[in-house]
Amino acid sequence: MTIGRLDELLYEPLTTPAQWCERRPCIEIGGVVLSEPLGSFLVFLLAILWILAGVHFVRTHDRQRSRVWLGIALILGGIGAAQAGISYQAFSYLLKCAGREYCRLTNGFEVGYSLTQALSVSAMLTSVAFACSTRGLRRGLIVYSLINAAVYVVVSIAGVAIPSRTLLSFEVLMLFALPGIFLVMAVAGRRMRGPRAATNRSLLIAALLLLLVQAAYFTYLASGVTQQFWQAGRGVYFSENDVLHVGMIVWLGYVYAVLGKQLRDHETP
Repeated sequence: MTIGRLDELLYEPLTTPAQWCERRPCIEIGGVVLSEPLGSFLVFLLAILWILAGVHFVRTHDRQRSRVWLGIALILGGIGAAQAGISYQAFSYLLKCAGREYCRLTNGFEVGYSLTQALSVSAMLTSVAFACSTRGLRRGLIVYSLINAAVYVVVSIAGVAIPSRTLLSFEVLMLFALPGIFLVMAVAGRRMRGPRAATNRSLLIAALLLLLVQAAYFTYLASGVTQQFWQAGRGVYFSENDVLHVGMIVWLGYVYAVLGKQLRDHETP
């Protein structure tokens, strides 16, 4: 799926279709070249689990807006994970390299992934606003979530129109997502005593786990371990994306098992 002028952005360093499948495992099934079978399995598993967990929170909302918004956040995250699996992994060769001299950098699926992830974080912060705050603070968090999501949409549109690899990068996505995670930590960590202490503590732990998963992703990426264990078609291929997806499955398990029992709105006195 190609939109705007994305075809003008090429993968760096310049990579031919043959080189693409030297740098990651590729298998041919029914005439279609699929990439990274293990990573594809992990990301699609994460997408399914994320959506199922989101549906669970929405179905069991019991008139609790915090549960509805967390459910929306998880469903958006699952849709984003599926788009990532299609373009970054399973069908990356088909979408980026097939029939081209050099592989393209990105496409509409990856833009869609970034947008749904940004919207997911904003929805998650809205959930925390209903769970941990009241009145002015709640209103401020919701307004921030709306503005953050709207600005990122504009940035993404600009990235497609220019086109700009920087504006469409994962790093820029993190610049918009991480403040929301830090706000969750700040709001949930304000009160560790009282009747809502257990919920606040669980939200704080969930945010910390999310940061830990992101840190593991960037640490693994910087270490170059993937290239050390995969040498042009030989060895074991386990990338930073696989680290991210395994970590997110663990995070989702905590959210479902712990927050699924505790999450309720903070009632305005």
